[in-house]
Amino acid sequence: MADLAVADLLSLDRDVGRAFAALDAHRRSLAAEPWSVASDDPFEGLRHVAGKSTFDALGALSPSAADVPLRDALRRWVGVFIQARVGLGTENEWAAQAAAMRGRFGGDAPRMVSWREAWRGVALSRNATEARLWLDAAAQAGPALAALASTRAIRRVEVAHRMGQEDPWNDIVPASRGALRDAAWQLLRATEDLANAARKDAQEGEDAASAFVAAVARDASSGWPARLTPAWLLEAFRGQPRDASPMLDALPRPAGAASFARALHQFGFGVRLALGQTSLPFALAREPAFVAAQRFACLFGALPADPNFHVRVLGAGKSTARAQARILARTVLFEARARAVRLLLGDDVAFAPSDLFPELTARLFGSPFDDRLRGAWPAPSEDEPARFIGMLQTGAFRRELRDRFDVDWFHNPRAWGHLRELSTGPARETVEEASLVTAAEGLARELEEALG
Repeated sequence: MADLAVADLLSLDRDVGRAFAALDAHRRSLAAEPWSVASDDPFEGLRHVAGKSTFDALGALSPSAADVPLRDALRRWVGVFIQARVGLGTENEWAAQAAAMRGRFGGDAPRMVSWREAWRGVALSRNATEARLWLDAAAQAGPALAALASTRAIRRVEVAHRMGQEDPWNDIVPASRGALRDAAWQLLRATEDLANAARKDAQEGEDAASAFVAAVARDASSGWPARLTPAWLLEAFRGQPRDASPMLDALPRPAGAASFARALHQFGFGVRLALGQTSLPFALAREPAFVAAQRFACLFGALPADPNFHVRVLGAGKSTARAQARILARTVLFEARARAVRLLLGDDVAFAPSDLFPELTARLFGSPFDDRLRGAWPAPSEDEPARFIGMLQTGAFRRELRDRFDVDWFHNPRAWGHLRELSTGPARETVEEASLVTAAEGLARELEEALG
């Protein structure tokens, strides 16, 4: 018989919402000052929402038909919290190691740097030579982080099996592991020739440093503000309802046009959350694998690859708009392929395999990545499957908005009303698995058209 506390689903939902907020705050602190929260327990006073007994009790519960979606949503969240609780020590240690001074930067001012500082250096590098120095510093910290990431993956698979699941993505992500991997491989195959041509077009070398520098899109500099602020993001979308202003994290320091694309990506995710603020219980309003929010994020994040955005928002002339959008389309291509690679290498069941790491990184960068980074790059992310699905669904989403509200839908109040309507229902969506490969092929065609 189900536990009485579990039978009160709305009370449990409130505790799940509190646990999410506590875990989110803990992870933000880990990213900023890991030593300050290393001994903290985000589940203090809320252990029942991260316990297998609650997970099992929810599975045994037989509520009314109207409450089945809430029961299932709560069970997904409890499963995610179990994974987080079991992996908390490894997650804390990973953050501590990422902040430790473990790599030597050999630039004009040689010094010891952390993994995080090294990657910031890569992002801000003005040329591939400088980026290579930062990547070498990151690689020196790689083995320690890779060992922790491998331990994390093993534990996640073990915990999933104890909960009766085939893999950690099972049930949480609305598509099977096999379908996701098939779509990732198809995207890489379908964009292979395009990626090779884009590297030549960018006149960069064929290595990771050159790829990262090119993806920053410094050449698309016309019309962007000197500073990247929340005020600029709000002003860019005249049709946006004022009550839908999203909460934003700290915005990136502008290094190139791609910095604004990243900010727009964050803005889109926040828009979906803001528009979806309803009376729904927390577990129905927000999913652990929030595909819809990732789709919104990709929709807005890809706007800089649209010439119409450059004309309507940045005030660029048509020829400049086309030229800059094409440069940013190369960045979108690189990011799309990077997401496919991150999904394949970050799969807990087959984590960072030694045979695939050089193959996949060569496909992405033009030559294999430093093997010291295998398992450390890409950094572990629970969101990767949802990010990948959301990206694949963006093309159809964008076409719908353009067909209904014209190419400048982002300035149309009616389009924003439509986005609100899409955001008011339960967050969980079904995904037709066969559509993922088709969507990957469609994305490849869209990128070919943008870069043609």
